[in-house]
Amino acid sequence: MFEDLAGKTAVISGGARGQGASHARALSAAGVNVVVTDIRDELGTAVAEEIQGNGGKAIYRHLDVRSTEDWTTVIADAEKEFGKVDILLNNAGIVMCEPVDSLSDENWDAVINTNLAGVFRGMRAAVPAMRRAGGGVIVNISSVFGVKGTWGYAGYVASKAGVAGITKSAALTYAADNIRVVAIAPSSVDTPMLDEEKVIMAQNPYFDFDEWMASQPIPRIATAQEVSDLVLYLVSDRSRYCTGGIYPIDGGILAG
Repeated sequence: MFEDLAGKTAVISGGARGQGASHARALSAAGVNVVVTDIRDELGTAVAEEIQGNGGKAIYRHLDVRSTEDWTTVIADAEKEFGKVDILLNNAGIVMCEPVDSLSDENWDAVINTNLAGVFRGMRAAVPAMRRAGGGVIVNISSVFGVKGTWGYAGYVASKAGVAGITKSAALTYAADNIRVVAIAPSSVDTPMLDEEKVIMAQNPYFDFDEWMASQPIPRIATAQEVSDLVLYLVSDRSRYCTGGIYPIDGGILAG
């Protein structure tokens, strides 16, 4: 279905579980060589081994997205193992629900350094490799809350809005290098991270998750596979005229 992806190489941050693991499996099924990265080494290794067991090509590497050194090593290992880097999927992220007046420096730094600076460091490491490969595609994971905002998520919303902004700037900067840069803005996705997020959401006195789901035009949670389907389109030649866009996958939330 995505024959043009066969033989390409993708680096995926946060690939040990949830959306990242789903993207790794989907890309591998399309013939992509996959570099699964995460800080959850046991889970990430299991995802890579599962892909290998199904006939795909995958390796696992430890990556703390806050670390420039880790990013340098991962990109170098990807080129050494598979010869090039064609796709970067900046998927790793964390969620915190705290308003500005109670948000500590420590928590602000944690969410910005992971969600936004991690994306910056990933792109900075990958762009030279993509130039060597003759081009590539970078997909950054933003959020509907990076577009519309929500109560209490000061650091998270700021980080995801920043992801949208850096995506647009990079798209303009690297188009001449045949590097496309896009972002995805999901709402709630059925993953282990959502279970953790629901605990955080319960702190919000103005927000009821079930009521919010019921109010959406498509009143349900997205599956990880549905997000992976969008990823496949955006990294394939079917979207070769697309760069700089922020693509919602949100059940219609941003339409209202």
